Amino acid sequence: MRNRIIAVIFLCFLLFFGVRTGMNVWDSINGTERSHRPQTEALGSNGQISGFNKESLEEISNTITLNLANRNQWINLNGMFQKGMGKTADLEKDWYRLENGMLMYSLRKDSPEDLHKYADNVVELSRYVKKHGKNFLYVELPYKVQDEDEYPAGVPEYGNPNADEILKVLSSKSVHRMDVRDIMKDKNMKSTDSFFRTDQHWKPEIALWAAGEISKKLSQVDSEWKDHPEYRNLNNYRKEHYSDLFLGAIGKKIGSAYAGMDDFDMLIPKFDNQFRYCMPKEKKTVERTGNFKTAFIVPENLEKDPFRVNTYAAYCGGDHPRECVTNEKVKNNRHILLIRDSFSCALMPYLSLYTKNVTTLDLRHYKTESLYDYIRNHPEIDTVIVAYNPSAITEIQYTFDKVVK
Repeated sequence: MRNRIIAVIFLCFLLFFGVRTGMNVWDSINGTERSHRPQTEALGSNGQISGFNKESLEEISNTITLNLANRNQWINLNGMFQKGMGKTADLEKDWYRLENGMLMYSLRKDSPEDLHKYADNVVELSRYVKKHGKNFLYVELPYKVQDEDEYPAGVPEYGNPNADEILKVLSSKSVHRMDVRDIMKDKNMKSTDSFFRTDQHWKPEIALWAAGEISKKLSQVDSEWKDHPEYRNLNNYRKEHYSDLFLGAIGKKIGSAYAGMDDFDMLIPKFDNQFRYCMPKEKKTVERTGNFKTAFIVPENLEKDPFRVNTYAAYCGGDHPRECVTNEKVKNNRHILLIRDSFSCALMPYLSLYTKNVTTLDLRHYKTESLYDYIRNHPEIDTVIVAYNPSAITEIQYTFDKVVK
């Protein structure tokens, strides 16, 4: 009798979630479902299924998966189970837990041939930039994994060795460069204080600090650059604290029951500031004018909705092909072209405090022209900065003389 009762309860359980899933799928097919789709996933055909073609079956499968009733609760339940089992890595889903309790992706080893090709591309870019009368700086941004003994045995992790190989070549060719990882080590800055626990990115406070270090370095690279130490003084900023707000990209894979939630702090300048922010888009250009918070912060990304919202994208709304910023208050009348990765979502706004103009290009998304062509067509640029963290070592991001589709 007892087994029958358990079986009935189990069947009712499956029936309930099956009906819920079916309702979600039906809403998605008819385009009426809007509020339950996870932000981190995307459906073909803009989330709707219209007619049957060779992609329909794949779309139906994807739709059912994404609309699984209480999908995020299932992720959390799985995470709780994995935590109870003591699991520290899932290479199939590409995450692992460091010895300090933080979550991270793993990076595979690039071939020596590829690394030298990428480094040579940077060398050629630096020469091209100088040929056009501009300054050049390569910035190696920090990596969440600082030491080899931090990650579990058997997990391949080559982020720092890959970056070291590129820097070795740049050093041999006397390219202007700086390694933020080394500065952090010298200052004994730990990953647990510098990065989000559930995400690969750095905290805004560290991005602000790094902008100040880059400004100091630019004083050596650009004879007309004027550093402003007051812009890296934390006493000149107001902290906006959001407790347990952020579930990062890695945390979304395993759920908050396993990873916990990150606090999120924004640092807003107290001093007078005024910016013009422009992000060109095909249909409608995004423009914002006002103080730091108005120009750079996207408030909808501060909503507490862990699986749908990317809190890190509160800065500038995330990654974009091109951004143009004008600082209307600063006295430093220089124009920086920043070749960026996702770390610059937070870095660029604080770097913009130091100079009149900053333009960013993300080569993963910018396909209008090659970087070489862009530099040649924009004589107003004074300094070109390539600022990448080790996870950005890809062919797309290290090809500068042509567009990689």
